[in-house]
Amino acid sequence: MSKREEFRKETLKKMIFYILGKRPDEFGLLPDREGFVKLKELIQALHEEGLTYVRESHIRELILTEPSLREELEIQENRIRLKGFDWKLDLENPASEIPKLLYTCIRRRAYPFVLKNGLIAPSDSFLILSESKDMAFRIGKRKDSKPILLEVIAHKAEEDGSVFFKFGELYLSKWINKSWIIGPPFEEEEKKKEKKKIEEAFSAGTFPLKEKKGKKKKTWKEEVRKLRRKKLFF
Repeated sequence: MSKREEFRKETLKKMIFYILGKRPDEFGLLPDREGFVKLKELIQALHEEGLTYVRESHIRELILTEPSLREELEIQENRIRLKGFDWKLDLENPASEIPKLLYTCIRRRAYPFVLKNGLIAPSDSFLILSESKDMAFRIGKRKDSKPILLEVIAHKAEEDGSVFFKFGELYLSKWINKSWIIGPPFEEEEKKKEKKKIEEAFSAGTFPLKEKKGKKKKTWKEEVRKLRRKKLFF
């Protein structure tokens, strides 16, 4: 193994241990109750940290080739965890203090639903919110290249019945009333969508221009007759 490959291997190992074992929240990751995170989401986080070469095969190979890692890292289908993780996810006790504003991102296509129904988490997960717009965008871009950023008036949402849990730098909730969500005007999003369609149409290829209407082009016989009338032909 070359020095470059050895360095990459050690870097990957350290990053995985830190993310899964110490601070998944720092990378916008929410483990399940057993400590597992989705492999796909872990790889996305690694790419965001500059390890763009990492694929699932690299992680599986790392575990297979190092016996000590097989005792510490566990993969179940599409999930991975570090058995001896050093963080706590408390979903029994709500957060004692809630910031006035929190941010989250959603898929662009989900925006009409959110405007009508508010934010609703999947049954097996939570809405992930942050005090940082950058973190909200980081998480949102994993599902949509151009997500929509929403502001949540968190203290009002809490008064309205929403329950928030704190996980490191992240805040979790199951539901937020539409009254406490601020986003761009829907009309503006529709205009962006139309503009995108037009840009995609033009980038896909050129459009044939219609021929101008006018007199039909004369045949060569008609041109010869005309020239004879003008005595240009002998």
